[in-house]
Amino acid sequence: MESRYLKIEIREDTLALLLLQRRLVAEELRGLTPRARRQLRRLLLNSLLSRSAP
Repeated sequence: MESRYLKIEIREDTLALLLLQRRLVAEELRGLTPRARRQLRRLLLNSLLSRSAP
């Protein structure tokens, strides 16, 4: 079966919340531009730090 992608826009704070709540995983995301990849990397790292905080 062929993988199909849907191009969407989502607010950064909404994406951060979805990652924090584990409703979305990194494997499901990809940045289409260098800037988007940097933002996504930052959000993913922040979500990991938030999970490990006491």
